[in-house]
Amino acid sequence: MSEKSLVTISQAEAVRKMANEKKVGRDVWQKAMDDGGFSRFLDALKNGTLEFVPPPGARIQIVHIRFNPKRDWHEAINAAGPNTPDSYNVRKVGDQYPPIDGEDTEGDLVLLNFPAGDGNWDKANSWAQGMGLKKTAPREVFAIGEQHPTLHRQLGCNPMYVVATTECSFVGHRHACDVWWRGSEREADLDWVGGFGDSGAWFAFRK
Repeated sequence: MSEKSLVTISQAEAVRKMANEKKVGRDVWQKAMDDGGFSRFLDALKNGTLEFVPPPGARIQIVHIRFNPKRDWHEAINAAGPNTPDSYNVRKVGDQYPPIDGEDTEGDLVLLNFPAGDGNWDKANSWAQGMGLKKTAPREVFAIGEQHPTLHRQLGCNPMYVVATTECSFVGHRHACDVWWRGSEREADLDWVGGFGDSGAWFAFRK
């Protein structure tokens, strides 16, 4: 980081004055320093996620994608997860996610992660609903795998997986599609929604 891009003393002083004007108080300020509140605020400011407040202990990341809503199902899977075996069940649910006519769509997706492994499908979707976010379709998440092949290194999370939050039914149970990053390999997969939520899970939502 260059000297010109560093936060200045005058900028920090302006924040201190603002806090005093709002009667935040020294104890509340120190608590935010001690419990990581300021750290999470700065992370959100840096990552462009300030408009969204993650659940306690969770973190969020913004990723930009461009995806084709009418792309062939298997083509999208192969692009997202080139190491996906032909036998994987994710290849068997394409009929539940039919292609949609339209041009390529570009935009940001919000990824929600619970580093302590205390998240789950319902908790993630409830948070997203409260933030006014929309569920993602598999082709959007497949686009993340294709266009962000080193996302696990960027996030310091290996292995990890991103979950598309529009579910489907498979052998009579609720499932959802996801993309896995494991070292140099990527796979698309289909998993039971009740199994999501460990520290490697990132739930994807649309703004």
